Amino acid sequence: MKQLLIAASVAALTCALAASATAQTCFVADPIWIAGHNSATATLTTRVATMGTNIATQRSLTLEMLLSAMKVQTAQTSTNGEREVNLVSNTQQAVAASLSQVAQRRALVDAREQYSIDTGQGVNACGSIDLMNSTNRAMGNVIMIGRETYRGLDVAPGKNVPVQQATRDRLQDPTKTDATVLLDPSASDDDRKSVIQAMAGLPMPKPTAAMPGSEADLMMLRARRVEALRSPALVSLSAVRAMSIAEGHEVGSATPSPLAQLDMLISQYGGGPQYEAWSAGLAGQSEHGLLIELTRMRSMSLALRQQLIEQQARTSAVFGTILATQAGGNL
Repeated sequence: MKQLLIAASVAALTCALAASATAQTCFVADPIWIAGHNSATATLTTRVATMGTNIATQRSLTLEMLLSAMKVQTAQTSTNGEREVNLVSNTQQAVAASLSQVAQRRALVDAREQYSIDTGQGVNACGSIDLMNSTNRAMGNVIMIGRETYRGLDVAPGKNVPVQQATRDRLQDPTKTDATVLLDPSASDDDRKSVIQAMAGLPMPKPTAAMPGSEADLMMLRARRVEALRSPALVSLSAVRAMSIAEGHEVGSATPSPLAQLDMLISQYGGGPQYEAWSAGLAGQSEHGLLIELTRMRSMSLALRQQLIEQQARTSAVFGTILATQAGGNL
């Protein structure tokens, strides 16, 4: 085949040269050359067609591969984007949950610090509350106990104790006239009663049925006036007496006397044996606990101020009675 192509080429070249030289057309009449030429042309055509088919196939495969790659890339990009979105969302949720937990923990810590029994309710909260309640109850009973003891005196207004009996009771033990007994919490209440009756004097005699009407009226008027004049002093002394009497109106009650309760307050808040423990406990209290302690201090201050006002009122009543007696003279 190669030799036929070479021969055909030589013949064609020769014909061209001859044509240019003579200006005549050269025709190849060799059948072998023509057959070889046709065979070569058919082979080339077949090869070109096959090459075109192969190229088209390869191009189609290439396009399919490109399309598949683009699909894969798109799916991968979408997946990566979804993963990023999920990652960001989950991360933000985790951060929000962490911040929420931190805020809750801080709130719990603050609440525990501000309102716990150790740091937010004052020093020795239960003991302080019991002490305050017992003191308030004891101080609140002073008026009631004082009124009861006041009515039990033989010189109380309205009592009709014979003067002879009162004189005999006072002369029975003349040593019980020391007024310091009223300020001694350990003294007996009978001794306090005896001192008050001795300080008040003998009861006023009351009229009898055998007295004439005018004499009985005058004696009753004098008795009422004397009882009215010394009643402020008796009320004040009865209040002092009640300060040393322990509460005993409730079953199983063990509340000490008001003076003993005040001594407990002084012991804890006024520099007594328990003051050091109380002052040291203040260092560990939160703001809420310190405010509670301040409220307790103010409450005690108001209660003691009220007691001072009542004491001053009784003292003023006694001095007013003395002044009225001096101004009015004897009946």
